[in-house]
Amino acid sequence: MKALPRLLLFVALLGLHASTADEKKVYLEFNNGQDRGGAEWIQAISVSSPAPRSEVKGEVTVKFHAKGMVAAKALCWQQPTKERPDAWGHDEDLTPGGITLDESGDGSFVFPAERFPNGPVNVRIFAESKEGKKDIYELQLFNLGGVKWNQGIPQKDPPGAKGLKRIFADDFDGPLSISNDGRGARYAAHKPRYGDFSGWGFSDVLGDGKPFAQTGTWLKIAARKDEASPKGRSGIISSVNMDGKGVWAKAPAYLECRFTAQSAPGTWPAFWTITHLDQGSNGDELDIVEAYGGNGTGHPNHPGYSIVTHPWGQKDADGKDKPHPNTVVRMMDLGGKSYWSSTFHTYAVSIGLEDTVYYFDDIEVFRHPTNEISKKYPHCFLINYAIGGISGWPIDLARYGEGTDMYVDYVRVYAKEEIPDYVLRPPGSEPEIKTRGIGLNFSVAGNAGTELAADDTAGAAGVSQTWWNNLAGASGKATTLKDSAGKAAEGVSVSWEVPGPDQASRSKTGREWGFSSGNLTMQRGYIQSGGKLEAKGVRYPRYDVHVYLNADDNGGSGKVTLQSSGRTETRHYKLGWHDGKFIESVGTTVETAAGGNHVVFRGQTAKDFTLEWEGNLGGGLTGTSGVQIVEVP
Repeated sequence: MKALPRLLLFVALLGLHASTADEKKVYLEFNNGQDRGGAEWIQAISVSSPAPRSEVKGEVTVKFHAKGMVAAKALCWQQPTKERPDAWGHDEDLTPGGITLDESGDGSFVFPAERFPNGPVNVRIFAESKEGKKDIYELQLFNLGGVKWNQGIPQKDPPGAKGLKRIFADDFDGPLSISNDGRGARYAAHKPRYGDFSGWGFSDVLGDGKPFAQTGTWLKIAARKDEASPKGRSGIISSVNMDGKGVWAKAPAYLECRFTAQSAPGTWPAFWTITHLDQGSNGDELDIVEAYGGNGTGHPNHPGYSIVTHPWGQKDADGKDKPHPNTVVRMMDLGGKSYWSSTFHTYAVSIGLEDTVYYFDDIEVFRHPTNEISKKYPHCFLINYAIGGISGWPIDLARYGEGTDMYVDYVRVYAKEEIPDYVLRPPGSEPEIKTRGIGLNFSVAGNAGTELAADDTAGAAGVSQTWWNNLAGASGKATTLKDSAGKAAEGVSVSWEVPGPDQASRSKTGREWGFSSGNLTMQRGYIQSGGKLEAKGVRYPRYDVHVYLNADDNGGSGKVTLQSSGRTETRHYKLGWHDGKFIESVGTTVETAAGGNHVVFRGQTAKDFTLEWEGNLGGGLTGTSGVQIVEVP
């Protein structure tokens, strides 16, 4: 069989990343059924050795099969050499004479790993049939040897960050700090509060490299479909947590990330920023890089990567939807002329007070006037390796062993000033109480995740407050309490207890039931089944008593009784899924008990009262997570 001529190789590379003359000037990068060409590209190559994503060193023999193909070639991006000193590096031909395929389409070649960059490398195998059908197979490997080149954060600041100071950087050269919700860690493993979007779902932190690992001096995001995740999993990291706390950068600001990933059907690596976190909040989204993998009919056949600015839900002065500025970056015409999957590249945005400017390897590639939202509100950043999902492009990673890796070298953020105290709270999370209140949170002793901080907001709509008092354990007494303004609730004391022999076990963590932020913290800890609280010395002339309820995985029914000055009132409830909201139950008997997780005793006037609850009237065990004494005007 004949080898692939150099001219044929050039045509194959050019065709893979070429544009069409009728390419539209609008953002149509998602799959809407449009014809993106690529009929000449098929899947014919499979590699038998080494396995995809293997660790290698020394002389590595690559064995592959290319069904129906007659000619093949292999390349890998190489660091500058004496013979080719260009600082960008270059695409090195691993098989100058081509690869001879036998009658069955089998072939092999040697990858001299010691001559190539240390760490993640992508050996690309090209093949063509007599009929002009073509294939490219991207063999991701991790080079344990090789040449250390372009690893880690550069010593110099990027030119696009001139006049700004570095407020955050992560080289990923040490232990990772990622938690599911971002609390207590540097990153969250989900898009905060709303909108995970990958077809292979963004996974919780499962450990053992699933889906995150610190490998060499890189963050590896491993996308896999296996027995542990039969529907597939992948990863995203966010610089802020579910409470809206974390790394934010206010304009003028500059954010950049250096990474590489595999171009294969369904792969969709991205680096982007957002100003708002919640559905319908109409913020700005800056997609610094959206790379779409896969070639052939029905696949993106992308000539580079895409940039788009989304002013979600916003209108211009004429009441029309604001445009979404966007462009396609033809990276094969820029810098070292390499694709996003061939080697590492740096992607960045400068959010100025006049213009927003996007960069590729420090080269300006797109500019538009900065939207007013981006001037007013800070941006957080996200890095993800989506696999399919809302993009609509199909997933087909079977020949890669149902897996693919993204490697992130570093991320860094610049701004005029840090804003460490900025927190984007969820809608309704600002205190809504109009008078004064005393909040009592039943926390679990020794469990900080059940303790409300002074600035955490919790409580039902209209009466939510800060400065909750944490009552730890199954029994105790508190004589120094704060009110909702952080002032001493003079003269007020409370004591609480659990009847029965197993007191300690009744103070426990409960199910989240869809709650977030401060309400989630309050609901995490509760006193299950039966309990009693006595409050003395309340100085409000008139007040309401709010009781918040929770359960384990199974909901159930229960009742709460208030006694004061010879007055006795009872509220019955049926606790279940209420979509993370406090729903009041006003039932006064078992028969009138309504679905709810919150009861209220209104119009109290006595200085002292007692609450008792029973959380085992039917279904699972329920109990009380918090009590709130709210002054009534």
